[in-house]
Amino acid sequence: MGVQKTVVEAPSTVSAEKMYQGFLLDMDTVFPKVLPQLIKSVEILEGDGGVGTVKLVHLGEATEYTTMKQKVDVIDKAGLAYTYTTIGGDILVDVLESVVNEFVVVPTDGGCIVKNTTIYNTKGDAVLPEDKIKEATEKSALAFKAVEAYLLANLQFLA
Repeated sequence: MGVQKTVVEAPSTVSAEKMYQGFLLDMDTVFPKVLPQLIKSVEILEGDGGVGTVKLVHLGEATEYTTMKQKVDVIDKAGLAYTYTTIGGDILVDVLESVVNEFVVVPTDGGCIVKNTTIYNTKGDAVLPEDKIKEATEKSALAFKAVEAYLLANLQFLA
């Protein structure tokens, strides 16, 4: 299995706790509300939302794919860390075995930094084309900015 990796850091004026809650813990409800063109809906297939939960994500018309199956690997509320692995769906294309997304929200003066490490595990010696990685990174950045704007406009609703 081959491995390709990206690391992205995104600063925000949203507090670390509220970003962790809205961007990661509540992603199943926030993303379809804010970005229905990317994420139509999320269905829990196994589990209760905690570690080990398997979800089926139905993708919107802004993507060429229709589904992705995710497994929640880490929820560390004290450390503001969250990891999930995409383990199925047509989003994995022919060359991917899985995609691991590791998030850590780091508090800063006046906000936070969201650190995202994405690990693309390819089948055999396959290599995911750089343009696909760039496209995924750009879509993630746009999604982050849209969710951040939503959170800034709706901070009163977050615990």
